[in-house]
Amino acid sequence: MMKFTKLTKTLLSATAFCSFMTLASIAPVIVGTSDQAFAASTDKEDRKFEDRKTRRTPALSEKIYKVLGAAQECADANDFVCAVKVLEDGLGSKIDKLNSYERAQYYNFKGFLSYSQEKYGEALKAYENVLRQENLPAAMEDTTVYTMAQLYFIKEDYLSSIKMMNRWLEYQEAPTSQPLVLLGQAYYSLGSKEGLPQAEANAYYKKGIPYILKAIDLYKEVDKEPKENWYLLLRVMYFEMKENQKVIDILELLVTKWPKKEYWLQLAGMYGEMASDTKAEKARVVLEKKQLATYETAYRQGFLEKGSELVNMSQLYMYHEVPYWGSVVLDKGIKSGTIKKTAKNYESLAQARINAQDMRQSLDPLKSAAELSDDGELYQKLGQVYMQLDDYKNAALYLGVAIEKGGLKRPDTVAIYRGMSYFNLGELDKARLAFELAAKDSRSRKQAQKWISYLGQEKKRLQQIKEFLS
Repeated sequence: MMKFTKLTKTLLSATAFCSFMTLASIAPVIVGTSDQAFAASTDKEDRKFEDRKTRRTPALSEKIYKVLGAAQECADANDFVCAVKVLEDGLGSKIDKLNSYERAQYYNFKGFLSYSQEKYGEALKAYENVLRQENLPAAMEDTTVYTMAQLYFIKEDYLSSIKMMNRWLEYQEAPTSQPLVLLGQAYYSLGSKEGLPQAEANAYYKKGIPYILKAIDLYKEVDKEPKENWYLLLRVMYFEMKENQKVIDILELLVTKWPKKEYWLQLAGMYGEMASDTKAEKARVVLEKKQLATYETAYRQGFLEKGSELVNMSQLYMYHEVPYWGSVVLDKGIKSGTIKKTAKNYESLAQARINAQDMRQSLDPLKSAAELSDDGELYQKLGQVYMQLDDYKNAALYLGVAIEKGGLKRPDTVAIYRGMSYFNLGELDKARLAFELAAKDSRSRKQAQKWISYLGQEKKRLQQIKEFLS
């Protein structure tokens, strides 16, 4: 069964990631997550969570508020040099005189400015300083932790990103989908690291998949359509884990909701993959029929635009013993120029027509294939088709061309066929020469000698008839 290896491999490369939440204003925007709190393994000594509900945050003085406002005006105008100067002149030089909340606001804004200039390392250091402040408001702490999770992801430090995400999730009563997807992406990224043993990679995928599934369920609970990219992320993890049925389930959903060409081709490829791995004949046949139907659907929708895709469609028709449609696809593709005019493609078209019992229509593509070929094999095939059409003159002609061009697997057999064609034409002397050529090969010697003997008797018989009639 055709597995369409190239098609299934696109499953690996087609994974799209969801966009990150934007960091804006003085503090990054707080985003929601899932309603399941996944336990985090973090260092308790660096955190003071026990007092989250009873913390007393110092007030932010009006003077500090004005400095932050002025820095914000510069940032809104994308003048980060101005913003940094205002911030440092107004607060940085007086950091020791600020209370803990004012210092937190200073470091928070500093982190935002560094992020805005893509200085992610500096941004992380600033946000770490935010978390070091005493009596930090719980909301500000959560925002900072989530922001750091995103920044670690951007820096491809996925373990740190996961650690911060789990810390953030501990204190979210009803997180929404997007952060769960971010966590699932982080686990996928760890698993897809080059050179990682498959067992270790699978362990990461197994940890990431539940977060994506939960994100999808949360959307469905409020009658929202889950994001296409979430399904793509699930699909690639299942594919890496060789859970082909789950890959197929996702692709069947994708072609229903987002009927793109790539999904139809990947689904056809996966049906072929599953069929090749299935030993039960009945189940295998069902999968093969699904592969044909899926690929044909893509063809009918005009998705098959490449020559290789049309050739695959034709081969599927041939495999399922529908040679007529296989020939139609090839003929249309060759005439339009989509399928290259190669010996192989012309031969495939000829074979499809032969299998469809349309011998005469197979002649032209077979001639084209033979002319483009480097040896005489296709001329031999052309001569044999003419024999089946009882056109022995052309049969003898093209069988002779096959012998002259050379490169034949069994030139002795071709000589036998040519001798038979001459015999049917009544050209016994030419037939004898062909059989004598065949007799030089030990594999056909016995058969050729029988023909030569028969020709002698036939020639004698014809001579007697001629004499009798005269």
